[in-house]
Amino acid sequence: MLRFQFGSGTYGFIAGRSDPLTYLGVEYKPFGLIEVSDLGGGVGTTADGSFTLTLAESREYGLTPDVLLRIEDEDYRDRRVTVMDAHFHPDTGELLQVETVARGYLDVIEHEADPDSGYVIIARCEGRQLDYSRKNGRVRSTPDQQRRAPGDKFFEHAGKAGRVEVYWGRVKASVASGGNAAASYIFNSLKSG
Repeated sequence: MLRFQFGSGTYGFIAGRSDPLTYLGVEYKPFGLIEVSDLGGGVGTTADGSFTLTLAESREYGLTPDVLLRIEDEDYRDRRVTVMDAHFHPDTGELLQVETVARGYLDVIEHEADPDSGYVIIARCEGRQLDYSRKNGRVRSTPDQQRRAPGDKFFEHAGKAGRVEVYWGRVKASVASGGNAAASYIFNSLKSG
């Protein structure tokens, strides 16, 4: 099972089924050939969770090259991708368990015309190790905040905002250096009054 959380919504796909599956409020639509690369290992800062997802055209599911090209209309860069294994009962076909095997962020999508399998898109995903490579895990930017809270635009103008100097209990520099006449006037007014 694959779950993509794009800017336009959450999309689910499942291989090896002929009918859709609804899981945790997301409808996973049947798909043709989905190939998931080997998933990297390691823990902490040595984790290498990068992986690729390969999707070939499948006309029986309506997955033509034109449909595959529509991925470029989506806001997919740095969006969440989750790869899961679904386990079904062998006799009843009932869903028994869903296990998450990889999580990451979609980086780039490549398009290829393969002579054997037809038109193919390859999604290169960066693993969660990106979170470990930050100098400070709490440093925020707009894309980083969108990963945590989609739609939250708190940091949208943070890089553009200028600095504002706040004078807490001290005289503003321009008044202190060039404003001696004003300070003398105030002092003399107090003295005479």
